[in-house]
Amino acid sequence: MTVAPSCPALVIHDDDSFRRSLIAALDQSHFTVTYLTDGPEAVRVLRERSFKIVLVSLDLTRSRGLVALAYLREHRKAVNGIIILGDPNPELRAYAALADETLLRPVDPKYVADRARVYCGD
Repeated sequence: MTVAPSCPALVIHDDDSFRRSLIAALDQSHFTVTYLTDGPEAVRVLRERSFKIVLVSLDLTRSRGLVALAYLREHRKAVNGIIILGDPNPELRAYAALADETLLRPVDPKYVADRARVYCGD
């Protein structure tokens, strides 16, 4: 049996129960996961390490995720894929253009992991 290579992923999400489910699904799909709940901390980590995929929870009502997206806008070539996990908000369209995919909540963590796997290639 061949094991799929690990894929470094950064998850920026502050909902504990969903984040745990998402990390479990990513682990099963052979991702190496780093997770944070804070956008400014995510920017610090993105400056120090490389990731193939970044999954950002975006909540426009609380401005969650916007700091990380602003950084990624300037450093887009540093990652293979950006997936936004967002609430159905019409204003999300303006931010969705930055991402490779926008998945509206509620979304199945296994589906998110399947979509993220697409961006693990070189």
